[in-house]
Amino acid sequence: MKRIALVLMALVLTARAGNNVLLIIADDLGTDSQSLYNTAAGATAPTPNINALAAGGVRFTNAHATPVCSPTRACIITGRFGFRTGVGDVVSVLSGNSLSSSELTLPEAITRNSSLGIQSACFGKWHLNAGGPIVTANGPNNIGGWAHYAGCTAGALASYTNWQKTVNGTTSTVTTYATTDVVNDAVAWINARTAASQQWLAWVAFNAPHTPFHVPPADLHSYGANPATNLLKFRAAVEAMDREIGRLLQSVDDTTTDIIFIGDNGTPGQVIQAPYDAAHSKGTLYEGGIRVPLIIKGPSVASGGRTSDALVHAVDLFSTMLEMAGVPLPTDVTLDSTSLMPVLANPSDGPRTRIYSDQFDQTSATAGGRILRDDRYKLIRFNTGTDEFYDLSTDPAETTNLLAGGIAAMSATHQAYYHRLRFNFGAYNTDMPAAPLGYGSGSNGFFVIVPENPAASQAMWQSADLDFWSPVTGATRQSSGGNLTFTAPAPLPDKAFYSILSEIP
Repeated sequence: MKRIALVLMALVLTARAGNNVLLIIADDLGTDSQSLYNTAAGATAPTPNINALAAGGVRFTNAHATPVCSPTRACIITGRFGFRTGVGDVVSVLSGNSLSSSELTLPEAITRNSSLGIQSACFGKWHLNAGGPIVTANGPNNIGGWAHYAGCTAGALASYTNWQKTVNGTTSTVTTYATTDVVNDAVAWINARTAASQQWLAWVAFNAPHTPFHVPPADLHSYGANPATNLLKFRAAVEAMDREIGRLLQSVDDTTTDIIFIGDNGTPGQVIQAPYDAAHSKGTLYEGGIRVPLIIKGPSVASGGRTSDALVHAVDLFSTMLEMAGVPLPTDVTLDSTSLMPVLANPSDGPRTRIYSDQFDQTSATAGGRILRDDRYKLIRFNTGTDEFYDLSTDPAETTNLLAGGIAAMSATHQAYYHRLRFNFGAYNTDMPAAPLGYGSGSNGFFVIVPENPAASQAMWQSADLDFWSPVTGATRQSSGGNLTFTAPAPLPDKAFYSILSEIP
């Protein structure tokens, strides 16, 4: 028996050996602009190399990010939502929302396990720290933790053929087409790691197809020398990116490398395609702003060439990539990331039952909002205090707000799912709910005493199963000495759970 146990242990250790990991991020490429998701004739650019990844991997149909680039990148590199990192909008000096040095990043988690010998590097767009002189001190190498970085630290290029490139803190002007330059650097680095027989993780973040709309070099696209519209230029940039991705993949052994392709947010309103429109595009919390292409191929994938409708967020890539590489997850930070490895290894349900995303700006209390959705319904809670509620199974473009006539006008089923999502927003904040100061039952019903929070709207909710929650009909509220007493009136149900929900706004 001992011998068998030792053999099994050896097999487990062998299975835990890490893979190389290649993360590819497209900038401003929503599902409407990718042929694997939008099959309307002529609606998208040709992307044979991205399509080939899907043919051998898993294509996720319910992958989400944030409405703009910086928060998505912060989610991926920390495994934490924006309400924890403070990165809820485009990073800028005005907002003061650069990634904090206190955050543990993906490459820092790898460095903590230096005995594994994994090399890491980042290429292309960064945009997690405000630009200018602080880039050297607080940029990708120092704040990000990357041992090697080469690319553009700003949010956008002034020109794809005349731009400022930073390499490990030193910046110079480069005239090589930016998409090509990123691949040149990544290929050279990967080839060097291969020659040295080193395991590696590479983060390759294209600026394309983000504005400025432009015409790529002629050998990289099929749209001619002078595309007539911004939409055609956008598609040309997508096709050029796909061709360079093909060159990048030629340097990779896909039997030892897990390859991830994702868009960082939805398509810009100027070029977005049906079923979305400019009002439901990049920069918004609607599906057109946060639903993105996600494809994973490699040795971690079983039964390639399939789709998964699992609910996935970009934040999940943090844990997924560490597990792919064989790096232990950190236990000293609060993670929102859930590994996708079970979905990759087995065509099964995803690890999430709900997807959360948010958008906020430190300079405006009413800008942005939050979303929470399940496999069918989606609740958008804007920071202005307005809610919108959609049935995505019948209304994927979010054109009919079920709350337009008020809560009472909705069907009982819609009310139940609306309240369920609304209650579960409480799990997505950094404030722990205050413990009850007292509770009990009497002739008047069941009461709960909690500290009063003047900044929040507080109400008594109940549930029969700890899943579906709703406000207690007829509950009373009394304020005294800084505390609130809520009472659910008699007669009480045979079984009920109670909670005091605090909502801001």
